[in-house]
Amino acid sequence: MAGQLAEPPLIAILRGIQPEEVLAIGEALYDAGFRIIEIPLNSPQPLESIQKLAEVFRDRALIGAGTVMAPGDVDRIA
Repeated sequence: MAGQLAEPPLIAILRGIQPEEVLAIGEALYDAGFRIIEIPLNSPQPLESIQKLAEVFRDRALIGAGTVMAPGDVDRIA
């Protein structure tokens, strides 16, 4: 995580992204220099999108959830 935070402080927020498009967009963002990518929990199937990105980017980028509105949301994404 320290490596991702040492890069320029850019955070890509992929509001409304669909799981079937997340990998192509994630790769394009990574190639453009983004090392922090957020999937808001009010997006369609956000946990699937987060899981896909986390599997592909592992140690290369920090993948997280946004629009976390309730304690139960934290449990779902942990």
